[in-house]
Order: sequence, then structure tokens, then C-alpha cells
Amino acid sequence: MSKVRVGFIGAGRIADLHARGYANNPTGTLFAVADSSPGRAETRATEWHADRSYEDYREMLADPDVDAVEILLPHFLHREVAISALEAGKHVSLQKPMGVNLHEADAICEAASKANVVFRVFDNFLSYEPYRVAKKLIDQGEIGDPLTFRINVVTGKGVGGWEIHDEADLWRAIPAQSGGTPAILDLGAHMAASIYFFMGPVERVHTFSDLDINRGSLFHGSPAMITFEFEGKFDGAQRFGSWAMTHAPELEIPTDYYPDDEMIEIVGTRGIVWINRCSAKLLDAPPVSLLRDGKTRHFEDMEVDWGDSFRV
Repeated sequence: MSKVRVGFIGAGRIADLHARGYANNPTGTLFAVADSSPGRAETRATEWHADRSYEDYREMLADPDVDAVEILLPHFLHREVAISALEAGKHVSLQKPMGVNLHEADAICEAASKANVVFRVFDNFLSYEPYRVAKKLIDQGEIGDPLTFRINVVTGKGVGGWEIHDEADLWRAIPAQSGGTPAILDLGAHMAASIYFFMGPVERVHTFSDLDINRGSLFHGSPAMITFEFEGKFDGAQRFGSWAMTHAPELEIPTDYYPDDEMIEIVGTRGIVWINRCSAKLLDAPPVSLLRDGKTRHFEDMEVDWGDSFRV
């Protein structure tokens, strides 16, 4: 069987991790790269051993040898590029979030429903192995029926990790381009997906958020405390959750990537499961822990490199 030939639209920092997914991949190959920055597409294509490069993504969409595209662009470009790719008959993997508002998401969904192709919105957190291990424990009934959910997100001063240039984040500070605030609509999109992944649909949401734009584009919207009520009840009782986001500028966060980390606690009728790390290495703790019947078990035999979650 021939491999699916994939083109990247957007070759910024996060594309490095997406490119990992095609190393020694038996079913797909990174075939082409498109990026509007002069010279970047050619440089990245050489780096990733891709066959073709374009400065205009529309040239890639017109290339019959490209079977599928990964769209790795700022949020405000998602609608136009995704719809163009779908109409061109390409299979599409769209980096989260789908768009900057519900109207854009609906338009993309409509285009996908008309195209005879595969379409997905990609969120790597849901492929992170500690998340999958914890989800399996929950699905196996290890904590009983999930009652409450808590996720704590902390950003700080990276120890190691990527160098992020301020100019790369300028669009995040513009609500019309980011969809709101970076804390809640960019990094936070992963949290929303995680909440749904573990607990199902949310019925009501209440948010406190610092909207002082002068605190810096990357942290606009933080600190924030978001509480929510899930659909469905257990034995007549409502099910609730909380999501805290904090920027602690003097907190050192060991990381290979971004200076932020996420910790989750899910309490059920007979036990508790903790996920103690994700994007970084803030805590010196097992990636997953389970409390049941008065005993705590730790799960450590798994891949904990956040970058590995892009190998899908």
C-alpha cells in the first residue's frame, strides 16, 4: 500500500513536533511544506526531507500529488485555509482550535460535510500517554463513577525548552485573531478538550479571568478560574469541575518545550486518579497515580515525553 503524501501548511515552531510523526511512519510521509515567510518552506522541507516546498499554500492545494494537509497556522487563518483545502479534495488535519468563533467552526464543518475526504481537529493532549493510561483506568471502573474534575495549569520561567520570540506571539494578543485570550483560547483549548475527554459534555460554565492586556500577550487572560457543571448526574447529585490557570513569573519549570505544565485530579465514587505532568516536568512525581481501597498505586512504565503525543 502506498503512503499518504502529507503537506504542512505552516512551518513554525510547533511544526517540528508534527514532523516527528512522519519519521519511520509506515502509512504516511511528509511530502511538501508551505509557508509564506520567504525561504522558510524550502529550508524546512530540506530539514524534514520533504520533496516539495511552496510560499503560497494554494499552490500546494493545486498539486495532485499531495493527498492530505496538516494546517498549522494562527487561529484566524484556519477557516479560509481549511475550507480551501476541503474544496480542493485534500484530507485535512486542522490544529486546534477549529476557529476563532462558533460561526467559523460551523462553516468548516459544513465544508467538511460536503467533501468526500477525512477531516479532523487535532489535539495532541488527547494522545499523551499518561492521559490515555488515566482514561483507561477510569473506563475500567477503577475510581467508580467520576464525580469531580480539577485541572491546574501553571506557566512560569522555563528551565530549558524552546526559545520563543515575542514577535511570534503578537497575533495572540489580538482578540479577532486569537479568538479571545491566549490563556483560555490557545493553551486553554487543550484544557477544554481534556475536560470533555475525561468527563463528557459541559452544561454550564462560570469564568473569572484577568483581562489586563498590559500583562503581556502570552499570559493575557491569566490568572483565571473556570468552574463548570457537567451534563448528567450520579444518584441525583450534580457533577462539577474546576480549571485554574496561573502565570507565576518566578517559578522555574523544567521543560523541553514550553514553560507550562498541567496537573489533573479526578475524583470518583470509589477512588481518585491523578495525572501529575504533561507539557513539562514541573513535579518530581509518577506520571499517573491511583488511590483506591485505601491504597495508592503509581504508574510509571509509559512514555512521558509530551512531544511524543504528536506521533499520531
